[in-house]
Amino acid sequence: MNKKDLPLNVLHALSPFVKMKGKLFIVKDDPEESYMIAFDKDENSKFYYAIENFEYSGNEYVFNVSYAPSDETSVKPNTVRVGEKALTTHFNKWIAYLESYNNVSSFYDDPILEAYQTEFVSNFEFLDESAETSPFHTTQILQLDNLLEQMSVRLIELSDDTNREEIQVIADEIDEIRNNLATRSKRWIVDHMSNVFAKIAKQGTKFINEFWAEGKKEIIKNVVKGLIEAGTDLIN
Repeated sequence: MNKKDLPLNVLHALSPFVKMKGKLFIVKDDPEESYMIAFDKDENSKFYYAIENFEYSGNEYVFNVSYAPSDETSVKPNTVRVGEKALTTHFNKWIAYLESYNNVSSFYDDPILEAYQTEFVSNFEFLDESAETSPFHTTQILQLDNLLEQMSVRLIELSDDTNREEIQVIADEIDEIRNNLATRSKRWIVDHMSNVFAKIAKQGTKFINEFWAEGKKEIIKNVVKGLIEAGTDLIN
């Protein structure tokens, strides 16, 4: 689809979503199914917000919007018609639902994992304003791929009968990051790496020493900052 296939008013209504930055969600352009679709960043979540189609009615463009959760009483999807001037406000209401879910305490939370994630991601608050939308430079991508490959190999070497299933889950997540290094934003990569390192830390002291030692974390920080020009051996 070309943008000149759409009315200008429709493009103006959709423009706030093009580079929308959110710590709670990711926005995708999916012209095969919708004009815009946002997903909860929690990969275990089924929450989404999709602008599916539109029509001209009552002197304005009206969009058909599908989203979940529908409200505070139901996690099921809902479909509504939203005028162009109310579209951003309606989307922000959906974001408020995500915030409420993240802030409410429950028996399903893992505070230990969350603490490790926070500790790791705090090293990368230097990310610039484009971190939500722009990828790493090609040199950084190659370096991160090299480091992640080393991590995966070493994790498998450290696996045994007591942790093999958990280690495989972590290795699979590393593969997912590697497969998305060139197509995802800096923030997406750092968020997913923090999840990997948190799960590694939960494996015990041996794994913390192997992957969380200060010098090894410093290597990753410098790669992400673009301060290392050549590949570095993370493990050795």
